[in-house]
Amino acid sequence: MPIRILEIVDTLEAGGMEHQLVHLINRLDPTRFEFEVCCLRQAGVNAAKLDPRVKVHPLEKKEGFQTSVIRQIRQLLRRGFDVIHTHNLAPLIYASAATVGGITHPIFHGEHAQLTPVELGRKRLWQRRLLYRTCCAVHTVSESQRQELQRMGLAHARLMAICNGVNTQHFAPLDHPQERASRMASWGIPSIPNGIHLGIVARFGAFKRHLDLLRAFESLAPHFPTARLFMIGDGGPMKETVLSQAKVSVFADRIHWAGYQKDPAPWYQILDLLVVPSLNEGLSNSTLEAMSSGVPVLSHDNCGAREIIHSDAEGWVRDMPDGKRLTEELKEVLQLSAEDRQKVGHHARQVVSTRFSWSKMAEDYAEAFQACVR
Repeated sequence: MPIRILEIVDTLEAGGMEHQLVHLINRLDPTRFEFEVCCLRQAGVNAAKLDPRVKVHPLEKKEGFQTSVIRQIRQLLRRGFDVIHTHNLAPLIYASAATVGGITHPIFHGEHAQLTPVELGRKRLWQRRLLYRTCCAVHTVSESQRQELQRMGLAHARLMAICNGVNTQHFAPLDHPQERASRMASWGIPSIPNGIHLGIVARFGAFKRHLDLLRAFESLAPHFPTARLFMIGDGGPMKETVLSQAKVSVFADRIHWAGYQKDPAPWYQILDLLVVPSLNEGLSNSTLEAMSSGVPVLSHDNCGAREIIHSDAEGWVRDMPDGKRLTEELKEVLQLSAEDRQKVGHHARQVVSTRFSWSKMAEDYAEAFQACVR
């Protein structure tokens, strides 16, 4: 009999954690593991990517704490699950309450990003310390994130790191570089000879720092007349602010918003550089996907970045806490020759193919699920 797992998430809207979860569920052997997904709020766009056999239960939770959600989860648990896999704090709160502190069902809890200043407040830290005791195991998505939790006193006897992986067959470079112009033409974007395409792939959250990147691009655009900025992603509280700023920019004709992409792989393939200025990561999925696509990455020194990129031969990890430093570091990379950036991109693909395989990530989760029911 397969192990039955109830995944509890806030939503399956666009996001790195949601994307990884959907592909993990689809990848694991259905004869060994059987999944259903409980979304505290709405299902979201990533739900459509799930194997049709996977049931999704959106609870339509409103703002604030709702005891009715606990009752709904308890009702779901009657369907016969062996393990509950929670993702970030809110799902853990409800799962712990629904299982009487993890007594009725084992809870395997995941933290998918560095804790923000709000999460580092006294109340949230206290909640995590208390609720981790109800879990059979706790995992992060990078070793540095695991160590960070330990430093903050958020320890657990089975606190483990299961690093994100990437599908290197799907996220791959273009077979022929000249395909870029024809692909862009099909999207209605005219090609610029020797164009330098910068990109950011993320929701419009404050910690993703779209505005800082947009201002850095505006500052450098006069010096790099063939440079373009592509923003791939949708949703988030900063969306209208960022898009409004882009629309009134002097360089608006060189700034392109692609919106949410069910499959972002074709967009990575047209980039020359991915910029990841995010202050808050666990292990950046967009960094892995870009590198797998042969695209070099300039990343802020966020959680997990140095686990992926070990040296400048593989990409660039820089301390870029503000717009000024971001502009300076971006200028340094743009001044490199196209050939030098391509060499870094080629090496980057070799790195993720060796160290961040999707199959290893899937097997690590499989072992953890099995351990929770022993």
